Amino acid sequence: MNILHQLETNIFATTLKLLKNNNIPFWLDDKTLLSIMGEKNKLSLSHDKNVRISIPGEHFPKLMTLEKEIGFAYRFELVSNMSGRNWVESMYCNLVILTRWKNKQKTLKIYLTPKYMVSNKYRWVDTRSCKEIDRKYYDKFDKINIGGNSFPVPIYTEEYLKVRFGKDWKNPNLKWIGSIDDSTIVNDTILENVPFKEVYNDSRPKNIQLQDGNYHQRMKIMLLKTIDILNKNGFKYWLDAGTLLGIMRDGDLIQWDYDADLGIPADTADEIMKLRFEFFPNYLIKRRRIQTTWLPGDMRVIKVKTPWEKIRQINFHIDLFCVYPVKDKYRWVDSGALKHVDRKYYDTLSTLEWEGRTINIPNHAEEYLSLRYGNWQIPKQNYNAGLHDGAIAEKGF
Repeated sequence: MNILHQLETNIFATTLKLLKNNNIPFWLDDKTLLSIMGEKNKLSLSHDKNVRISIPGEHFPKLMTLEKEIGFAYRFELVSNMSGRNWVESMYCNLVILTRWKNKQKTLKIYLTPKYMVSNKYRWVDTRSCKEIDRKYYDKFDKINIGGNSFPVPIYTEEYLKVRFGKDWKNPNLKWIGSIDDSTIVNDTILENVPFKEVYNDSRPKNIQLQDGNYHQRMKIMLLKTIDILNKNGFKYWLDAGTLLGIMRDGDLIQWDYDADLGIPADTADEIMKLRFEFFPNYLIKRRRIQTTWLPGDMRVIKVKTPWEKIRQINFHIDLFCVYPVKDKYRWVDSGALKHVDRKYYDTLSTLEWEGRTINIPNHAEEYLSLRYGNWQIPKQNYNAGLHDGAIAEKGF
């Protein structure tokens, strides 16, 4: 759906009506603004599949109370501020308006981002990246006409796009990632003086810990079954993340964890999905896709679950993370974070003995764990894979 069609949708019209009826100022921003400028200048610029709108931060608390005004067809979804920093006052970085019934991965969503004026800058958080820009771009607004309608946009629009997307913003093949390439991301020197704060996330299904009841033994059985199926069918895999950490450090799964982690080459995911009947009926497997310029494909992870925990929405599962070779790195997405490591860890694998099996692990495993966890031999129960992982490529948190 191109930008003209996005701006003609009912969900976009409903959002504008909500903002105008409640006297909430707004402006089109981010990749939506880029797409509009591309359309105006007859450039085939890449665009977001969603619409991005910004509002002054002081109106955000009021906005969060207005869900009943958008009608039963739509709903609100809040995106947690994952920066781990006291950069802005809200625990949320976006409010998303989306359809209530259709697949939320395939339908248009409206992202509303609060931006807070602090001294001579405006601040905001992009998932986990702290950002700021000179207030001159948001103190006043220009108007842009497209499709017979007029919309507010940041003043000095082309200059603003150069700040956000670089001087090459008119390039149709621009590979821009907001949490890596945006020059509004604050640098480490500034972040050193910003206090830490707890990350709030209420969007996950109910978690258990492996030490609860018989979950530990059941996870071990499910993990070994998955490994046996992959070995039997000749698929490359390796223990990864917390599962690798626990077995390397303690010889067992981490007691306070709730899942297990394996890595697989992304180009084998479709073939692995064909093995679903080897998992059935005790386990179900399902793939999860993602659209991001960070990856050359859309496969993010294959999840192995039990039917019972799936019905009860308990977060008890195995993740098979799909990794892509890109130049001298392998890339993947985990916990909403863009991650990468050197190819030397996955190109050739090592092995260890566990539970009577020879199991694949990354090459240079201790070095790998140091990269991911720092001092990995000391247990850290408050470790957050979306915030503390040394493999995260994103900046500004």
